[in-house]
Amino acid sequence: MESCWKVQLYVIIKKVIILHVSLLPKDAAVQDLHPPQSLEIDDDSLQSNGAVMTYGQGRRPLIWPTLLLGMLAGVGLTLVVTQFLVRKPAPPEAVQTTIAPPASQTVTIAQVTSGAIAETLAVNGTVKAMDLLSIAPQVSGLQIRQVLVREVERVTAGQVLAELDDTTLQADLRQAEAQLGVAQAQVTQRQAALAQSRASLMEAQQNLKRSEALGSRGAISDQELTRQRTQLLTAQQAVGLAGAEVESARSGVRAQQAALERLQTQLTQTAVRAPVAGIVAERRATVGDISAPGVAVVTLIQNNELRLVAEIPQAQLDQVTPGVAVLITSNTDSRLQLRGAVQSIDPVVNATTRTALVNITLPANDLLKVGMFLRAEITTASRQGLRIPAAAVQPQADGTSQVFLLGPDNQVTARTLELGSRLPA
Repeated sequence: MESCWKVQLYVIIKKVIILHVSLLPKDAAVQDLHPPQSLEIDDDSLQSNGAVMTYGQGRRPLIWPTLLLGMLAGVGLTLVVTQFLVRKPAPPEAVQTTIAPPASQTVTIAQVTSGAIAETLAVNGTVKAMDLLSIAPQVSGLQIRQVLVREVERVTAGQVLAELDDTTLQADLRQAEAQLGVAQAQVTQRQAALAQSRASLMEAQQNLKRSEALGSRGAISDQELTRQRTQLLTAQQAVGLAGAEVESARSGVRAQQAALERLQTQLTQTAVRAPVAGIVAERRATVGDISAPGVAVVTLIQNNELRLVAEIPQAQLDQVTPGVAVLITSNTDSRLQLRGAVQSIDPVVNATTRTALVNITLPANDLLKVGMFLRAEITTASRQGLRIPAAAVQPQADGTSQVFLLGPDNQVTARTLELGSRLPA
């Protein structure tokens, strides 16, 4: 920046000098370039021009003073501009440094307590339903019209879960009712035939009785008496046959009544209902599927009872007993902090893994889902020990842990610890 200003000042001075030189007459400028000499004047030429110019001998115009004055003015202007543009930087102001007082730190004092400390066995397990029911329609061959529940929905006993299309059953029911009417009419006809056969039988009995009376007196031939007896036997057989036909017709009525009742029952079964209260675990059917025996529409967790099934090595089975407390947590959801109990231990040990299954009861919780992977800490023993807050433990670089103890004189001392189990909050 300073070099740039110097160049600009040099250009200004040069222009000032040129300006002064250009203001002088050309002759004076030329004369100034030669040394002083005497001049001879021609009187005739003066008279011919009609002008009189008088110069003193050896006198010249004032050329050098003018140049000198311009140079001095340029130098003065240079000094003024330089002094104005090039300024010395102001001395830096003194910085006052204030040392802040050390920050205070607040500490909390906790009392060391003594109590029962539980020793636990950590295992992993999967959440399963205590009783998982597969709800399938009782009527086969019908199209599913609608499914009324979804997963995780709570249902009550008797609640409708799905409905089947009953159009075909309604038609079969009307046909069965008509066939029942026909069967009942046949019974009536058979009963009338039976009554007629019974009347014929009575008539044959009376005719035979009269013929036998006449035959005792010899008024009728033996041939006529035999014919009367044959008619009586025929009438008796007709009554028996008519009675059998009546019973057959009545059986037909009962069969039609049974078919009618079956269709009526199937109509009520087109509404698939929950046998017990629980929660829907899975919805397997969709609208338009055809019902079939054993094909579930939904699966239901009875009474929403869940359990945690965990594997325990054979060498640690003797540490676990039914009824002991269990702390259940999740590695993915910190909200899951549940307490359960060991329900049972399977009597069979897997020959490949050498582990046995342990069933742990779980409390009702909306965060639990069938198939979740959880961690369980099973209480195996209990002992007495000292307990301190976890926040008071200070890990050290060498792997040890320390705490600070407050003495009676309010002096703090560091103490190395041998840590035991970490207790749940």
